[in-house]
Amino acid sequence: MTLILLLLFICLGWLAWRHVGKLLPDGLDMRGETHSIAADRVRFLHDLTTTDGAGTTVREQEIFTTLFALIGQAEHYVLIDFFLLNDQQGRRGTPSFRPLAEQLVDHLCARKNEIPGLQIDVLSDPINSVYGSAPSPLFERLRAAGINLITTDLVPLRDSNPLYSVWWRLLLRRIPDRGRYLPHPFDASADRISLTGWLTMANFKANHRKVTVLDHDGELLSLVTSANPHAASSSHSNIALLINDRGLAEDIYRSEQAVAGMSGGCLHPLPNLAAKKVEEDNRSRLKVSLVTEARIGAAIAAAIHKAQRGDIIRIAMFYLADRDITNTLLAAAKRGASVMLILDPNRDAFGYEKNGVPNRPVAAELIRQGLGQIAVRWYRTHGEQFHTKLVMAEYRSNATATLILGSANLTRRNIGNYNLESNLEVTGNSSTEPFIAVKHYYDRLWNNGDYTFTLPYSAMADPSRLKYFQYLVQEELGLGSF
Repeated sequence: MTLILLLLFICLGWLAWRHVGKLLPDGLDMRGETHSIAADRVRFLHDLTTTDGAGTTVREQEIFTTLFALIGQAEHYVLIDFFLLNDQQGRRGTPSFRPLAEQLVDHLCARKNEIPGLQIDVLSDPINSVYGSAPSPLFERLRAAGINLITTDLVPLRDSNPLYSVWWRLLLRRIPDRGRYLPHPFDASADRISLTGWLTMANFKANHRKVTVLDHDGELLSLVTSANPHAASSSHSNIALLINDRGLAEDIYRSEQAVAGMSGGCLHPLPNLAAKKVEEDNRSRLKVSLVTEARIGAAIAAAIHKAQRGDIIRIAMFYLADRDITNTLLAAAKRGASVMLILDPNRDAFGYEKNGVPNRPVAAELIRQGLGQIAVRWYRTHGEQFHTKLVMAEYRSNATATLILGSANLTRRNIGNYNLESNLEVTGNSSTEPFIAVKHYYDRLWNNGDYTFTLPYSAMADPSRLKYFQYLVQEELGLGSF
């Protein structure tokens, strides 16, 4: 009996290890070409939510307002990949600010109706149908309009939660999908879902990308963002880059074709548009690259590693948990670089109350070991989230900067080749756009220029050793949602 149990343990361990470290499908974990792009063809966008002195909610929203306007002008092609594409209201069913998913689908269908020859590809994550147990009416609208909808197949991805996923692969996924008798996890007012939906969700896998490619005025534009078209997320604070460059758009297209291919689908071909001759100032050019999955973490670590005494690292992040990144930040602080972090307090998640993990224990570690070179402020949320994912390193010695932003949080799951993620890396003279805009954005939040955006570290400091241990276990074993 002991031998049988030992063999079973070895077999389970082998199966878990195999799916944690297996090769990813071709085209994932990529670093695109480095494109030389004029600074005036790169635009930084943001969404912010805060309150004024009287407690009235103040919202600044640029990302989807810009995207909807661009969709309304597209003539040949639109490619969209968003993790959340639904208007679920969250656990408490609180009415949301904007039904962003419905608005996006309205704009896509309206433009398709106006220009029947417009080719539209939409990719998204199966979380929007709770893994097949709650059909999405918005997805049905897209299909009915003749739009190519591809739901990502997550099975080929690595298992980020192996202690659970090994049992899911062996047994739990074989449970028949019968009956809808369990509460919906993301919307208190929605119909009930099946056991299969809950069991699949616990794998904690995702196509977490948030990208768009479309034509505009004879050129191809790319939007890479941290924002989702999702009602319960519509008040979240987010960021984006909008870039006018065909080469970059082609890289994003290829990375999305890889996702479509592994999911049994195919994208429409990119349109052949006549190249426009643009007069550009060679002194104001940027190097821009697409980075996906683990290449994101490598790019961020490299940018931080370059920082020396007098340089500044600015981070605005929803989740900070990755051990390699935290150690790289501590090493930069020891070299004399200044590290500034604006973090979400991790207390709200669509009606669920959270305990501050991972950001608060990680912040306590960085403050404790940062030799006075690391400063943290908390974004002052009011039920929404500071959903931004942005890192900028400014190198004073040569007046350059590197900006990396997009969908990826700084966690093992996001930058360790588990989730699908897309970010942009931008390098250039720190006195040009978009670095000027990002510094203005960041300093405004840090210094509370016109509203009280952020609070000092002491306002939400949590040195709890128990929570630090919880964070380490969840981060290393994939037992949490971050």
